[in-house]
Amino acid sequence: MKLLVIGSMGFIGQHCLEHYRAAGHEVWGCDVLPGYSLPRYYRAGPADDPFGYIFEEQDIDLCINCSGAANVQESIAQPLRDYQLNTHNVLLLLEAMRRHRPDCRLINLSSAAVYGNPQALPVGEQHPTAPLSPYGYHKLHADLLCEEYARNFGIKSISLRIFSAYGPGLRKQLFWDLYQKTQAAQSLELFGSGQESRDFIYITDLIRAIDCVQEKAAFDGGCVNVASGVEVTIAEAVAAFTGAIGWEGEYRFSGKARAGDPDNWQADITLLQSFGFKPKHTIQTGLQALHTWLSTLP
Repeated sequence: MKLLVIGSMGFIGQHCLEHYRAAGHEVWGCDVLPGYSLPRYYRAGPADDPFGYIFEEQDIDLCINCSGAANVQESIAQPLRDYQLNTHNVLLLLEAMRRHRPDCRLINLSSAAVYGNPQALPVGEQHPTAPLSPYGYHKLHADLLCEEYARNFGIKSISLRIFSAYGPGLRKQLFWDLYQKTQAAQSLELFGSGQESRDFIYITDLIRAIDCVQEKAAFDGGCVNVASGVEVTIAEAVAAFTGAIGWEGEYRFSGKARAGDPDNWQADITLLQSFGFKPKHTIQTGLQALHTWLSTLP
């Protein structure tokens, strides 16, 4: 199989690239940065058609779109930039496929942010969408574009609504920020009450989920939740992380919420499980593996 991973220099993109190359597939990377020394790598083209020339040159069987921004607060500060990265680029990708490679399948990485604050947990794919931030709206718009191109042009796509991914290589969000703070202080103040919850998925489980989707999903423009199916409070996650890294300082929650952040998340992963997926990592084993990687950093 010949694959194209867009956003191949990012957290999930790098793991996708390594996984599918190790499995023996012909995998091409694509990102906005120069990669002169990288094998099988394309730099995204001009802004009005960044992907067309790639599909003209290569008979891609499967495209995995890992590109885009993933920062709720930045989407509030710079909504136009977030729209361009998370929505407009997906439209350009779909157009390039429609014109040059209509038989290629697309896995588009979306986000649980499309759900906002769910009415009940666990939240399934049919739950009403109610984003809380520009980021959530823009991911939802991209989901709808994939559905549009599937229904109107026969482009085979599926959007993965990823909950809270973490693991080696992710240099932002909760655990990375917490690690940086614990290296500099013995007393911390954290956002929220600690009773907010997330559904965490370790990166190797996420890549296995992508594998299950590409093998079994219908690619009919629909969506599928990607998570572990387990609700973990932020207080529990912080306690597990500080225990994993052996930090013995003190922390407290400020009670101050951040704009755009949901309260509680837990995914219904029945659809993903029907493709053969079962997570291998608990939050405890995942954080131990994350600590192993953090221990190697200078």
